[in-house]
Amino acid sequence: MPGTTFADGGLVRARTQDGRLAVTLFTSPTPLRVGLADVSVLVQDERGEPVLDADVVLRVDPLDGDASSTVVALARDAATNKLLQAATVRLPASGRFRLTASTLRGADGAVTSADVDVAPPQAALRGLAVPLALPPVAAVLFALHQWLGSRRHARRPRPRVATAELRP
Repeated sequence: MPGTTFADGGLVRARTQDGRLAVTLFTSPTPLRVGLADVSVLVQDERGEPVLDADVVLRVDPLDGDASSTVVALARDAATNKLLQAATVRLPASGRFRLTASTLRGADGAVTSADVDVAPPQAALRGLAVPLALPPVAAVLFALHQWLGSRRHARRPRPRVATAELRP
């Protein structure tokens, strides 16, 4: 199972060549967390050309816990990249889930699946720590710059004005 390749649809979770169709399953965000997730599928023919008229259904099954299964139809309209079909699914709990994409195009079909780990939800303020810290840090740096500048200016010797002595 590929685990380090990224594409427009997110992280590649599985790729299956089944007969005349190849199906690649992507998920986003990485890591998956409780809440909304984007699941995308790329369907290709035997030459590697994108197939845009296939029907794709996604099934999300919990492998542990009390969560129930979910079935969602994927659509090109829901995908940013129009070569993919996508849907937003709600992951109800943390744990392991199996994502199964069933693809049908005429008499050809393919199924690909991936087992994924879903992490607990992220703390609300944790993701905002850097944006919230930037204004105070910028204010402190500005004040420090001004203070150092004023000290440097105060230390400079004042230029002496030359006076000419007048002799009678």
